[in-house]
Amino acid sequence: MIKKDGSISDNIEALVETGKVFIEDTSVSIEEEDIIIRTLPNGNEERLVVLDRGFYRGMHGIPDNYQVKVEKESKYKSSLNSSTGQTYNINNQSGKINIHSTDQSINYTLTAKDEQLFKTLKDLARSIDDRGQLEVTIDELRDNIGKETYAEKYNKFIQSAANHMTVFAPFIPMLSKFLLK
Repeated sequence: MIKKDGSISDNIEALVETGKVFIEDTSVSIEEEDIIIRTLPNGNEERLVVLDRGFYRGMHGIPDNYQVKVEKESKYKSSLNSSTGQTYNINNQSGKINIHSTDQSINYTLTAKDEQLFKTLKDLARSIDDRGQLEVTIDELRDNIGKETYAEKYNKFIQSAANHMTVFAPFIPMLSKFLLK
């Protein structure tokens, strides 16, 4: 047996069944998460993790004993790995999650007029940028309305459109209003 502290106890007599190990020697110290190693007839080792030491006080001629609840180490480790995270089912419009915090963001729904603004910007971008980079920047700008990242996308758009500012200048005040949202 390998203890949690790394110490080893050898030659402990036990009866092993699926999910349980019976040990009559109560002088053995057994704790949860100790590893019981059993050598199989073919020489391989089976490693069992102690889930519950299961000490039972003897009575009516039955001596004190351990009925140790165990699980194969491989199964125990895989259950630890799969249970470390938590599953959250989100059923809301925004898809936002707040854990130990308050949502300070603002949800903004684009109006038909806003949608038309971005359509016009994309049409203009297509007419002056055959590589499509301005159009991608406009999509990013639209997708970040109401988010903290909008200012960053706004600045990226201004920099990308700098060589064509005479075309985009009339639209800047309309895009700037989203900075306040």
